Amino acid sequence: MNEFKERLEELLIDKKISRLFLAKEIGVSSTTINGYFNKGYYPRIDIAIKIADYFGCSLDYLFGFDDKINGSEKSEKPFIENLNFLIKEKKISVAKALFDMKMSEYDYYRWKKGLFPKTVNLLIIAKYFNVGIDFLIGKM
Repeated sequence: MNEFKERLEELLIDKKISRLFLAKEIGVSSTTINGYFNKGYYPRIDIAIKIADYFGCSLDYLFGFDDKINGSEKSEKPFIENLNFLIKEKKISVAKALFDMKMSEYDYYRWKKGLFPKTVNLLIIAKYFNVGIDFLIGKM
């Protein structure tokens, strides 16, 4: 049983919106949203966060780990804002942080455009700045 698919369908019905409307609202293709229903795909974490934020629910609810729609977690800031805060707090340049973490300026550019880092990069960043993943992704 795919709890994500069922929960997403319930949320769409409750909000009285279509899959196409949701896709436009969160900036993905309708093919992506339809893949969750027709093929049982699960979203990448960045897309799951957008869906949860759009509906005002927790990721735990969306994936069937919690039956309370409004979990205690709320999105605070986007990843890039949290990363820039940590860089500033450490009093180093973006270039120095990227060099130390063995990441590229292209990675940083993609994050500034709103793309989410790969999970492995999130782990490296969290260790480098000695913070949790929840803080980095804005879930606290």
